Amino acid sequence: MKNKILGLPKAAVIVIGIVITALFLVLMNLVGAAATHFTTIMDSYTLQFIAEIGVAVYAIGMLFLTGYQQSLRKTGVGFLRGFYTGGFMVGYCVYVAVAQLFLQSVSGSDGVRSAGGIMIYILTMFLVGMNEEVIMRGIVLNLFADRFSNTRRGVLAAIILSSVIFGAAHIPNVLSGVPLSSALIQALQATLLGVLFAAIYLRSGNLWICIIIHALVDFGGLMASGIFGNGDMTDMIGSLSVLNLVVTVPLFLVPCIVLLRRSKLDEIVEMREGEIIIPSEREGENIATVSLVLGILGIVTGFVGYGAGFGLVGLLGAICSKKIKPQQNGTATAALVTSIIGLVIAALVIVAMLFLMPVLGDVSTLESIMNQ
Repeated sequence: MKNKILGLPKAAVIVIGIVITALFLVLMNLVGAAATHFTTIMDSYTLQFIAEIGVAVYAIGMLFLTGYQQSLRKTGVGFLRGFYTGGFMVGYCVYVAVAQLFLQSVSGSDGVRSAGGIMIYILTMFLVGMNEEVIMRGIVLNLFADRFSNTRRGVLAAIILSSVIFGAAHIPNVLSGVPLSSALIQALQATLLGVLFAAIYLRSGNLWICIIIHALVDFGGLMASGIFGNGDMTDMIGSLSVLNLVVTVPLFLVPCIVLLRRSKLDEIVEMREGEIIIPSEREGENIATVSLVLGILGIVTGFVGYGAGFGLVGLLGAICSKKIKPQQNGTATAALVTSIIGLVIAALVIVAMLFLMPVLGDVSTLESIMNQ
């Protein structure tokens, strides 16, 4: 079927991409509505989990039907290099998760969902990431990229158009009770995230990298409700405001520009033509330098817990650099050491803060300590 679709005019291929996405949304809502109507389940994440299982069948089936099943088997540049390519999002996920943990500790809230509820939440976030990436990057982006010209302009057009569709797919959340303003803000954020995920996918050639990072983004963003039981998914999305947009637009736009700069677009074009991109020693040195900076930042910010993201990405980069240039690479060694130190410091601080913050937030406990 893929060849038949790609033989159609560009406008027809775009319409097919929109229809595939629309059917995905319709099916999800139908399965969710059926689960709500025919069961007594009240937990929003359990209902979402059921819906995601239903659409997973559709997503995988559509992947095979369109002939892109190989996208789940290809590892591209490998997982290590792929996660480093998506390093910004890896660090962002760690930052959000740590911030959520700190916020919950400061609030003094000791409410935590049951072990079963947390497991459902984790599985739901994974399925959300998998289903959306299979549909949007595995099928829609690939269709557009294959149909458009394999040039910088064609690749950019495929990325932007598929990302706009991805963003628009979040607007129907209003049907779940999300305010229209919040749904539009989420759609704009999702569009930028779509560009990021598309860039990571096309540069790494590994769809699983996007699936995992996507799942982690959702996991961190919804932790307050998914782990600690503060509201539900609709409440979390409904809390989005213009302030979120002011922060996230530049935050996501900068890495989009970096990942899709002219030289990297050329690499994507070459990779899509079947060429194997072998990193030069100079690139290995550049990665080592960046990783060293990240490692140092990890140590500096590790004392407030947020160095974990810098340290983790620095560690990934240092290992990548060592693989590219195994000999006479002292910068990579220094990056490796500083990144590990930053990770250790951050881990110790996070553990300490999780234990101390509830105590410090309890006035009666503080008074008893002071009176001893």
